Amino acid sequence: MQKRIFIGFKEIANFANTYKKGFEALGHKTYTVIDAKSIFYPNAVYDVVLSELFLQKSASTNWVLKILKKLISVISIRYFFFKALFKCDIFYYITGGNVLPYQLDSLLIKRLGKKLVVVFLGSEIRHWYLYNKDLETKGYDKLFAGGVEAYRNQPSTFNIKYNRVKSAEKYADLVLSQAGFGQLQTKPYCRATVGLNLTGYGFDVPKREIPLIVHAPSSRGIKGTNEVMAALESLKNEGYAFKFRLIENMSNDELIQLLVESDIVVDELNSDTIGVLSAEAMATGNAVLTSYIADWAQIPLPCPVLNTNVANVYENIKMVISDIKLRAELAEAGRRYVEENNNILDIAKRELAFLETPSRERLYDFIPEAHLSALVAEASVLNEQQPF
Repeated sequence: MQKRIFIGFKEIANFANTYKKGFEALGHKTYTVIDAKSIFYPNAVYDVVLSELFLQKSASTNWVLKILKKLISVISIRYFFFKALFKCDIFYYITGGNVLPYQLDSLLIKRLGKKLVVVFLGSEIRHWYLYNKDLETKGYDKLFAGGVEAYRNQPSTFNIKYNRVKSAEKYADLVLSQAGFGQLQTKPYCRATVGLNLTGYGFDVPKREIPLIVHAPSSRGIKGTNEVMAALESLKNEGYAFKFRLIENMSNDELIQLLVESDIVVDELNSDTIGVLSAEAMATGNAVLTSYIADWAQIPLPCPVLNTNVANVYENIKMVISDIKLRAELAEAGRRYVEENNNILDIAKRELAFLETPSRERLYDFIPEAHLSALVAEASVLNEQQPF
């Protein structure tokens, strides 16, 4: 049966747009309302972009105009919510949160018998202290210290993160998240998987003698850019032949074209899971190097990503530069892997089926670890700038 699906109010890593295309390809109707377009996806199309409404684009230091713009923003987002409330069956909140005070929007969705799905993607709920403590219990805290430090310096308070999680756990029919940023979560949840519209990705495995290596950091600290650059410099000085592109602030369309042409992508060295860039790099025919903790993040195995962190980045890059056969095998397997695990059509079907399953029969991917709840009170009073 055709569903009417709302998707909003944030656009992160093209998740809203990808869900929109996936649901529509399955024959459902969507209504997308986001606060602003991502600068990396300027061609993405939504029903409403709040930042493009009257007066929102204008930059002004006049305090009257600032107040007026804020008022228009608040009224607009609530207007479009109520418009969606009476026309949609399922609500997807990307990164969670609420648009009405006292979580009234989530309450109304539930009272009217509609479904709410909250998709968490990382920094909006990850608290650096709890994340570090979780890594300690698994023996990864020293290896991922650079990532923890980068998360510690990100804005947003503990209370905002905590309230976002509690609202989702109180009202959502399905919470999508991952163990690497789910330390504040206390109820079972399913895995937030990177979805790809695979028809939009060209695929080529160049098999060049001199490979093109790409590194595209959204955050240099999290991605381990300094360590990547140091490894490449050492390899260059030792006579290894390769070309290198450091990509920042490039539109996704341009990036995808570059990925089709490249041989190797070095992604995050401080990550516990496989992110969007790594998935796109596999889809386009690259040997991919990134860090992940397979059992913790429940990465489907076997995974053709070369597990790479700050301790082995030099050796792993040297390996894929030197071994063309291995590089090609990883690239070929990568495309098959995303077709099996990251196709947005399969992801959308699975999530809709979950919502149709009676509560008592639902199977979850993750059960939060009880030992973390004892640290929540400690994190709530911790000075965010205090060295850990």
